[in-house]
Parts: sequence; structure tokens; C-alpha cells
Amino acid sequence: MAKKNPSADQPLKGIALAILATLLFAFLNSMTKHVSQVYPMVMILWFRYLFFGGYGLAVGLKYHKKRAFSSLVPILQITRALLLLAEIGVYVFAFRHLPLAEISAISGAGPIVTMAMSALILREVITVSQWLIVVLGFAGICIIVKPGFASFDPWMLIPLFGTVLWGLYQVLTRLVSQYDGAERTTLFTGTIGFVILCTILPFYWLPVDINWLLKFSVLAILGVAGHSTLIKALAIAPASLLQPFSYVNIVWAVLFGWLFFNTIPEITTFIGSAIIIFSGIYVFKLKQKETV
Repeated sequence: MAKKNPSADQPLKGIALAILATLLFAFLNSMTKHVSQVYPMVMILWFRYLFFGGYGLAVGLKYHKKRAFSSLVPILQITRALLLLAEIGVYVFAFRHLPLAEISAISGAGPIVTMAMSALILREVITVSQWLIVVLGFAGICIIVKPGFASFDPWMLIPLFGTVLWGLYQVLTRLVSQYDGAERTTLFTGTIGFVILCTILPFYWLPVDINWLLKFSVLAILGVAGHSTLIKALAIAPASLLQPFSYVNIVWAVLFGWLFFNTIPEITTFIGSAIIIFSGIYVFKLKQKETV
């Protein structure tokens, strides 16, 4: 009988790393909001993809050498990379105009949106109870966005659009994974985005002094560190266990919004967030039962 790898079953350490990842992402979002008040979205994306693209290229070449860009589904890979670039860009733009807590709460509906799109695009079987959770999650978003009310803020539609892009990105990731490995997918994701940004960067570049260069570098490092920490967490603990802890990001967003930007969310944001968190956790519980 094959021995079980002990490093692959460390739930407490996995939870600790997952929470650490949410903290790193919260710092990343706060830094992004700060930098976006001065510099254009394209520059922020370029610095992030400078690190991400380099990492993707190194991983792809390490595992696939000269055949690194030889994908079985190049159109899907390119489309997926473009979706991620657009999704990150949409959120960067949202951070410039909206409080951290509201954006984090709306983006928390990502798993629910992904499930709905998986049913519509991938034809995955979704039960009635799962569709009811989708409706409940959408109700939570509506409570935060408040469409049709006098207090409705049109800027709230931006992170909602970003969440839809994220759902599409996840669906294409599932499709691509049937043909290409994770290393080649990482290569396409990072390098395509970086090449596109390099072509348009000259039209948006602004002078950067040493202080802002340091901030851009911290921003990029936080992104890599957050994703690396989350990957490590998923390697030693099951996703179904870690998913609920991803919503700690909303707590950090409220705290950092108050500490760094002096913003306090409305009561409707807390109510909507609670509904979205419940819906998201319940979706993963249902998925977990299906695999048992």
C-alpha cells in the first residue's frame, strides 16, 4: 500500500496559510487603491504583470522547454488570459472609486457566479437547491448595490462586472485544464497579459520617483506572495475546508478601509455580505457532498 504524504494533510497549517493569504490580498487591495489615486490603471497592471509574467515564463520553460507555448487549445488559452487581464483591470478601476469593503463583499459572490456559469456554459448539472443559493447570493449583491433606490451608486456595477469576468475566467480554466497542464496555463496567463500591457504602456506612462517605484514593487510582491501562499495552503489542505476562510478578506477590507481610508461601510453592506458569505459556503458544502 502506498504511503500517504504527511505534508498533504495539514489542515491547521492550511487554514493559517489561507488566512495569511487573505491578509496579503487585503494589503494588495489597499496598496492598489492608494496607488490608483495617482497613477493610471495600465501602469499598475504592468508592474503586477512584470512579476507575474516573469514567474509564468520561468515555470513554463522549466517544465516544457521549447514546447512551452505549444498548447492544444491556444484560442482558449489566449481568451482566458485576456479575461483575467480585464478582470484585474476592472477591479483596479473599482478600487479607485469605491470603498474596499463593498468591493470585497461583491467579489465574494465569485463562487456563486462561477457555479451558475458552469451550468450555462459547461452544462454541469445544478440542483434546485443550488439554483436557490444562486438567487440568494444575487439578493445579497442587490442589498449592497441597491439598484432602483435613491442611494444607488452606479460605480457599484464595476466590481459586479468584474465578478462576472472572474466567473467566466474560472469556467475557461476548467476547460483549459482538460487539455493543458497548470505550468503551460500559467505561462500563457502571465506572458500574454504582459505583452499586451507592454504595447499600450507608452501611452499611459507617467514619471515615477524612488518612493512610488518602491510602492509599485511592494504592490507586485504582495500579489505574488498572496497567490503563492494560497497555492501552498491548497497543497496541504482540501479546498472545501479552506473556502470559508476566504471570506476573512471582507473583515480585513472593513478594517483596512477604516484604518487607511477612513471609510465605514453602511449597514446594508454588512447584511449583504452575510448573505453572500452564507451562500458561498453553502455552495461548497453542496459540492463537497456530491464528491462523497
